[in-house]
Amino acid sequence: MYNVDIESMTKSVVEDKIVNIEENAEPMAKQCSECQAEFGCGVEAASEQGGCWCQDLPAIMPLGTLSDCLCKTCLAKVIGAEILKQLNAAGSPKARLALAEPYRHQKELVENIDFTIENGRYVFSEWYHLKRARCCGNDCRHCAYK
Repeated sequence: MYNVDIESMTKSVVEDKIVNIEENAEPMAKQCSECQAEFGCGVEAASEQGGCWCQDLPAIMPLGTLSDCLCKTCLAKVIGAEILKQLNAAGSPKARLALAEPYRHQKELVENIDFTIENGRYVFSEWYHLKRARCCGNDCRHCAYK
């Protein structure tokens, strides 16, 4: 009987601490290993928010490619370069479309993946056009349907 009281009391104290830690959780400050900028990592709150911000980017990188976290800008540049590499390796238009197909639901445009800005103008990438899955008829520079 005495042991049960101690166990329940200990369990209660531990549960109170867990709740307190979760309530006070803030995004963890990280430093980008590429540009050294500080950014917030949402991995601690991922279960509440549906995931970290990096999970909104295309999961196209091979596992183990990066040794540490990158800020959103640097990660987008790395992913954009990987996408271009994989599109070039895919070869055929059908294979290129198949590579982008799982990402058609992603509506938010990401700089350095879906577009770049040149002289104040948006230049859409081939990846953006492939995700769109049809030609817009505007004679775009990176049109995948010419």
